[in-house]
Amino acid sequence: MAGRSAALRGQPVRSSQLYGQSQAEGVRFPPRNLSEPYPPGKSPCVHGLVWADGGIRLKAWDTFAEISGSAAATLTGLLFVAVSIRIASIARSQELRNRAAQTLSLFGTVLIISVLIAIPGQAYRTLGAELVVLAVIAGTGLHILDRRAKGERSNQAIGPVLGAVTPITVTSLLLLAAGTVLVLGVHAGLYVLVGPVFVALVGGVTSAWLLLTKITE
Repeated sequence: MAGRSAALRGQPVRSSQLYGQSQAEGVRFPPRNLSEPYPPGKSPCVHGLVWADGGIRLKAWDTFAEISGSAAATLTGLLFVAVSIRIASIARSQELRNRAAQTLSLFGTVLIISVLIAIPGQAYRTLGAELVVLAVIAGTGLHILDRRAKGERSNQAIGPVLGAVTPITVTSLLLLAAGTVLVLGVHAGLYVLVGPVFVALVGGVTSAWLLLTKITE
């Protein structure tokens, strides 16, 4: 226990000091040639860096954050292209303007989720609290835009279709559920988080494609 106690006291610990207790505690460690000292309060794990204070398995979720963030940024560019091509029709219609803003909000939500996951050294509950706040803000904003879009219908047949395919409620509720699960200390909340990211990306790209191809002059 000497190596673990030293780690928790904030002293640098080498992996060789911890191998003696690995059998007794059932802990798997990286290879013995990993000689760098670990930061205070941290310990190594086979899945990447898992902080002793309850942090996220950073390496295990870095790829997810990178892929989802890159996809959201790329699709945001596609949305701007669609809006710029159809700018005359969209600018004249309050409904289409707000539907485009909803789509942009979905991509922005995914991008923020990716940034939050990528923050190093966070505890699960900290990430969960951030996601709950994001769910409330995003959900409120998306529903305000939805009400504004319904307040003045356009003459474009695509308007109601955009309202149907934009997953504002599902995205908000799934994001809130993922954050709540993480706040409760259940690490499986990260897997729940895949749901709102996937739904937001699919709904957003569908809306962007409809804005690009289905608006008539």
